[in-house]
Amino acid sequence: MAISDSILFSLVLLSALAHAVWNAVVKHSGEAFLQLAMIRSVGLFAGILLATQLPLPAKSSLIFLIGGALFQYLYFFLLSRSYHALDYGTAYPIARGVTPLMVASAALVFLDESLEPMQIVGVLLVSCGIFALIMKELRVSSAGIYYSLGTGIAITGYTTLGAAGVRTVENPWSFVAWLEILSGGGVIVAVLLTRPLKGLAFARANFLRSSLSGVLATSGFGIALWATSLMPVAAVAATREVSILFASLISVFLLKERLSIRRVCGALIIFCGIGALALA
Repeated sequence: MAISDSILFSLVLLSALAHAVWNAVVKHSGEAFLQLAMIRSVGLFAGILLATQLPLPAKSSLIFLIGGALFQYLYFFLLSRSYHALDYGTAYPIARGVTPLMVASAALVFLDESLEPMQIVGVLLVSCGIFALIMKELRVSSAGIYYSLGTGIAITGYTTLGAAGVRTVENPWSFVAWLEILSGGGVIVAVLLTRPLKGLAFARANFLRSSLSGVLATSGFGIALWATSLMPVAAVAATREVSILFASLISVFLLKERLSIRRVCGALIIFCGIGALALA
């Protein structure tokens, strides 16, 4: 069944909202890595269920599966470290803010993927809006900045490899399923090897919240990765990084942080970028 551009675009925006929400849960859980492990356990379970209904991905996609999983392991580690060092309103925008242009560059070099002029305008506007939001945060002197920047590099790695992988298989969802299995399984094993008792205690105490967050994380990532099989990966990445705008709204209305002129201007620029991507 053909998917219209407007529906596809809306689904990616929903995945951005889901991403901002579950990251806020991770930050405020008090145990970022254990919370991530709980969330990834949902992805592991969903991946196993999905994989049983689909054919195995082609052998040519194996390198992209392994590479994507490795970059996700790096992402989980750096994300938990950045949330330990910085607050949500600082770590999240920096990590996501460096991604659109990096993904666009990686897609051009490794996927031989070019953008239409309006898409280029959209990516640039979204990137400028994001940097307007994080400009103040970049003045923070902390190792957390480097963790956050490293998180952005990891995001670029698994996004680019994932986009390449879904394009090598007949059914993109088979690739998504096995990437969820590899990434989720690796994180669970890491917890069982290093903090088994504390991990089990955390799971019992936070089962409902973690399960709901896992559904948001798994469905949001799956939608975004599937979307890269239908539209340019840079456009998907730029649209998904609107999660920074959602994160700003969460920080203002739920965490009661101040709404500054800088945030308003950044939000307006991002909306202009979304419009350009939608009209491209």
